[in-house]
Amino acid sequence: MLTATWVITSIVGLAYTGLFVLMALGALDEIETFEDVKAMKAGGAQVTNTVADLDASIAENELAIVVFLTGAALTLPLVVVSLLGRTGRAWVRALATTFLLPAIVVIVFGVIHDIADGHPENAVAFALTVPAIVLLVAWWLPATTRAMAARRARYLPVAQPYHPAYR
Repeated sequence: MLTATWVITSIVGLAYTGLFVLMALGALDEIETFEDVKAMKAGGAQVTNTVADLDASIAENELAIVVFLTGAALTLPLVVVSLLGRTGRAWVRALATTFLLPAIVVIVFGVIHDIADGHPENAVAFALTVPAIVLLVAWWLPATTRAMAARRARYLPVAQPYHPAYR
């Protein structure tokens, strides 16, 4: 169980990091589109959005870029921590839990951001939180705890009995 947990966690960590970078690039594309619309409006084109609305959308997407890149930066250490999970150390489980939580928060923020942008069909993306939630549970299952204890016991040095000849 421990091996499956740390391997899947490292793969999911890489996937989430890539997803967050792609989401940041999408928000950057939206900013460029809004800048183009502002330029068209300044050139006299019939644009229904006001400049204030366009500026608000740009500011919202700038915030989204910061959130997505921060999520990527906080999720990347999850890969390293999960690879250390094979040693069976208890602190690895706590750190894996800590680094899985930002992934859930960023995905929820991204879905809310998409819905606010007029894409309610993207609410299905909440399903992307399922792997993180499943891994949170998997790290704390009794089978994982037993596997971690067994793995720790394998790596701990065995106490040598006292022998009078080695004084």
